[in-house]
Amino acid sequence: MDGEDIPDFSSLKEETAYWKELSLKYKQSFQEARDELVEFQEGSRELEAELEAQLVQAACSGGCWARSGPRTLRDINTGYFLFSP
Repeated sequence: MDGEDIPDFSSLKEETAYWKELSLKYKQSFQEARDELVEFQEGSRELEAELEAQLVQAACSGGCWARSGPRTLRDINTGYFLFSP
């Protein structure tokens, strides 16, 4: 906020009311932003848990892949580099 936005006040009471109203406005804005952050964090945790469950389920359903995965992945990477242009 720069000096251009501050109005001229005719009394101390008027100036006090202005600053009090402005502080309440910023306090409400802060509370809304904090609530949105909490909601976002909760959603992120839920999504992370859901993705983790899907990953565990995929690993369990592909038991054969899980046992041979690192070797297979290494073979794929080696083949990719051998055949890439």
